[in-house]
Amino acid sequence: MKTQYINPLLFCPSPRNIPEVIQSWEAIPFDKFIVKNKLEDVAYKEGRKYFLENKQYTHLVMCADDLVIYYNSFFTLLFDVLDYGYSNLAGISNIDESQMDVYCCKPLGVDPTKVSKGSFYTKENVPKENIFEVGFTGFTCQFIDRELMEDLTFTGGCNGGKGCMDLQFTKECINLGVPQMVDRSALFYHMRMAQYDEVRAWKNKAKGCERKSYTVLLKSGERLINIKSYVNIV
Repeated sequence: MKTQYINPLLFCPSPRNIPEVIQSWEAIPFDKFIVKNKLEDVAYKEGRKYFLENKQYTHLVMCADDLVIYYNSFFTLLFDVLDYGYSNLAGISNIDESQMDVYCCKPLGVDPTKVSKGSFYTKENVPKENIFEVGFTGFTCQFIDRELMEDLTFTGGCNGGKGCMDLQFTKECINLGVPQMVDRSALFYHMRMAQYDEVRAWKNKAKGCERKSYTVLLKSGERLINIKSYVNIV
């Protein structure tokens, strides 16, 4: 069913400061809710709470801090949602910088917890149609509408509920009987290895790697010139 109106909120849980990613956020003319330097389970619950409390937003869009959000690909997804009314829709991206032709999404019927070779779609076996159902989306610029968001817990799918939010999304969609959709023409660049060691050191509380946590709300048109200057303004 065609959606009449869309006002997405970009949600960016972000311990990293990758320049290419931050620059790509600035090009998208919608509000951004950025949670800096908080563990995954805390950040996601904060993003969910803010979105559900602010009814002006129609969709939460998952924008990982290592994913370059290409303008044209973002709007491909947005217009898909407008035209077809999907409750959830993601793009596709490379697994990491060394595997550009292996994508983050998985076929129907594949165990979503598997990470072995052959469990992900590749350039060779991805379906020919642009929009198709998958067994795991990988949260690549993932659009989620308000009705579905109200049914999702944003509790993690591994590490005692503290990680693997994309896996838990898949599990809950399956339990709800909600198809997970992706558009292969909405391609994004995943910089998984960028600042990877710094993030691991911070998560492991290594000495000298402490960081201040804060939350940023950027209204449409505002630029993230210096993220450290925006402290707890939500």
